[in-house]
Amino acid sequence: MSYDVALVSRILAQARHDVEVELQRIIAERRHTGYGPLYDILANYPFREGKGLRPAICFAACRAAGGRTEQATLSATAIELFHNAALEHDDASDFSEMRRGKETLPRLYGPSIAINVGDATNVLSLGPLLGNTERIGLHKALMVLREIERMARESTEGQAIELGWIADGVFDLGDRDYVRMAYKKTCWYTVIAPLRIGIICGSSPGSLAPLEDELAPFIELGFLSGIAFQITDDYLNLVGDEKIYNKENCGDLFEAKRTVMLLHFLRNAGARIHTRALKILRTDRAAKKPDEIEWLLEAMKKTGSLEYGRAMAVEYSERALELDMRSLPFLLENDDRRFLREMLRYVIDRVK
Repeated sequence: MSYDVALVSRILAQARHDVEVELQRIIAERRHTGYGPLYDILANYPFREGKGLRPAICFAACRAAGGRTEQATLSATAIELFHNAALEHDDASDFSEMRRGKETLPRLYGPSIAINVGDATNVLSLGPLLGNTERIGLHKALMVLREIERMARESTEGQAIELGWIADGVFDLGDRDYVRMAYKKTCWYTVIAPLRIGIICGSSPGSLAPLEDELAPFIELGFLSGIAFQITDDYLNLVGDEKIYNKENCGDLFEAKRTVMLLHFLRNAGARIHTRALKILRTDRAAKKPDEIEWLLEAMKKTGSLEYGRAMAVEYSERALELDMRSLPFLLENDDRRFLREMLRYVIDRVK
């Protein structure tokens, strides 16, 4: 399932640039008026080159709804700040070693500083949201804030589900459990909220702004594409080129993440292999040995678990494309609308 590489690459790159310019302005102002060393560390993650998918979706949805880039700049920046805060907190709680090709903040500065930087990054996102009152008007600014609140709430609930599994040592889970967790943890802040916020920013002002029931179809579209994105992310963690993927290979196995592939393997492995796998997974990350993780990955491959996960990601992407073919409100037919359609293919065809 190939996508328009030139179109997707161009809009992703432009979105990264537009958000980076705004972030540079915000961080420079905070360095000047606040405690500079905090913002020196805070600038670490946002300026490591990532995909830029979330702001790109927000910008494209805005322009596809008839708006201009500047109408979505503050909202896209707030979403990117929320994303980086989540990464900083995740890396501290998961003891992750690599993020976007470099050492994580917890490894560079320790978990306490990394958590505080994550908190500061979340707080920093409030400034652009307040600025929306002047940029797009009070009514739409409040609509965006409501979307951000829902996005943050769903994401933290999803994280709570996953952390609960880890704390309780739960591995007896099915695909529905994974999808419920990923819907909350990933879909809302990766696709659903950026898409809906972009449409709000770019749509007509006042009483002509979209209503909740008119935005409802974009929840299902974001859900389907978000699940495809997350399964692909989990898949790439196992098979991706570390230099391209920019994360630690098999980090999810070291962290015992309950991915579709791992859960499929545990359901289908023989008793002896299942017992050995659980013993490895329940070992603390620091005590896990690379050769044990290598054995686990090979066992998953032999069980067909990687192919199973890949097929599931493709299925969700195809369902998203089918939904996209129906009439969706507010969207004009232009390059940005085409990007949103190509994004449904990109989420499973990407290499990082």
